[in-house]
Amino acid sequence: MRTAGLVWLASTLLLALPGAPLLAHRAFGRIPAAGRALLAGAAGAALTSFTMTAFALCGVPWSVPGVLGTAILLGFLLRPALRAGGGDLPVSLTPGPRNRIAAAAGFVAAIAVVAALLATAAGAASSPDLVFFWGPKAQRFALARTVDAVYLADPALRYMHAYYPPLVTNLYALASMAAGRMAWTAATLLFPALLAALGIGLPGILRTLAGARPAAAASASALAIAALAYVGMEADVGGNAEMPLLVFETLAIAVLLSPLSLAPAGQLLSGILLAGAVTAKVEGLPFALTAIAVFPWARRREIRPASVLLRLAGPPAVSLLAWFAFGEKTHLFRGYSGEGPLLALHPEHLGAVARAMASALAATGHALPWLVPFACLLAVAGRLGRDAALPLVTAAGLAAFLLFTYLDRPGDPSQWIAWSAPRVFSPLPMLFALAALTARDRVSDG
Repeated sequence: MRTAGLVWLASTLLLALPGAPLLAHRAFGRIPAAGRALLAGAAGAALTSFTMTAFALCGVPWSVPGVLGTAILLGFLLRPALRAGGGDLPVSLTPGPRNRIAAAAGFVAAIAVVAALLATAAGAASSPDLVFFWGPKAQRFALARTVDAVYLADPALRYMHAYYPPLVTNLYALASMAAGRMAWTAATLLFPALLAALGIGLPGILRTLAGARPAAAASASALAIAALAYVGMEADVGGNAEMPLLVFETLAIAVLLSPLSLAPAGQLLSGILLAGAVTAKVEGLPFALTAIAVFPWARRREIRPASVLLRLAGPPAVSLLAWFAFGEKTHLFRGYSGEGPLLALHPEHLGAVARAMASALAATGHALPWLVPFACLLAVAGRLGRDAALPLVTAAGLAAFLLFTYLDRPGDPSQWIAWSAPRVFSPLPMLFALAALTARDRVSDG
């Protein structure tokens, strides 16, 4: 990979700067440094993309210093909303001796990351969607120094999906501006790079949920990472929006399951992560809506739902409003609109959809990442608490939305399902792994 590609990849590390003012807050002090760095990068990515969308809406040209400087200022402006009171994690995170389970889980996660890296470097996991629209849009946006509405409005380029949410193209454009050009290979390598970031940072975050049990946290992390790597290699996600979406979703649910979710700081951070999800891919919206609806119920004895909903739903709502306002201003779109009328369902395709989904998800190479986390979930099903409703109901809501989209297409969607289902259903194994982590210890039953 040439120098431009290395600069392109390295520039993505700058996205942690806007998130740093938030994660430097003492409310997050007990999360290990690697976990805070991962959360800062994800939150910073969401804030940076929002800044770029706001600039495009207001007609302000993009520049790397201008965008990052404004996003960092936004991060500082949000700090007072974290309100440190009650924000410290009520668990001990004193490192304990590594046991064999944690070591084995770390080894599995490392093998998954290396496999994803090798597959991506060889081109075996590269996404065609990167070539067809994610990359071309980012390249044009970088040249135009804004969201290029004229380009998106070209009738010959309908396959560019003008209404698609902006986060991935925004951030790819920013990296391209820093590097001087779009670096296609570097974009594909974000898939293993983000897997590695999860492998390093996620165990420490999950330990806040597992009560400092390193084996449980490491095992859940390894299951999630292995599943994402396996599906990602089989479904060719290198360079498309799947991996950024999965990072936002994984981190949002992990924070909402942790004790930090009871504090304003954790709730606002989760809202920013959900804002990243809804602006990464269309299916991030039903994911976020389900999580926002379920969380107050799951924690109803411990929180005040009204204020929680504002912190959780506020950032996604503001991010979407900025994007939809841009679409309205430029007459490109008025929301996340598909190819046909909303609710124009075709129940006559239900049988074909069911068969195609079963075939796609049970095919060789796709079944394993489903079966292992699901088997772990079944093994602890009798000890799951109310917290498990958050990942499980969110998984059900996402699955219902995907079934709806397949039935909303007028033609037979079997071929579309064959190549899309493994990708779009990939959050479910991760959610199963996180749900299994909520199991209570048997000794607590007395």
